[in-house]
Amino acid sequence: MWRIDDSLDVFAVHGVGGITGTLLAAVFGTVALGGGGLAKGVTMGSQFGVQAIGVIAVVAWSVAVSYIIIKLTSAFVGLRVSDDEITQGLDVSAHGESGYSL
Repeated sequence: MWRIDDSLDVFAVHGVGGITGTLLAAVFGTVALGGGGLAKGVTMGSQFGVQAIGVIAVVAWSVAVSYIIIKLTSAFVGLRVSDDEITQGLDVSAHGESGYSL
C-alpha cells in the first residue's frame, strides 16, 4: 500500500514491539501488577507520559536520520536494482555467480 520495501519486517517487529514495550513499562512497572514500583510520587499516568515523550523523540530522531541516510545512499549508489537484474537474479547480476546448478 505504501510501497515500502521492508522485507525483513524491521518496523513491524522492532518498531511496533519497542514502542509497545516502552509504553507498557509504565503500566507493568507498578507494584499492583508485579513490577518493582515507580518512584515516590510518580503515578502510572505520569510515567506513561514520560515514556510517550521518549517514544516520540526516538521516532523523530529515527525518521530524520533515516531520511538523511536514504538520500545519501540514493545519491551515491541507488536504492534498488533494475527490474532486469531482479529477473536475472542478484547472485548472477550483482556477484557474477550462481548459487545453484539447476
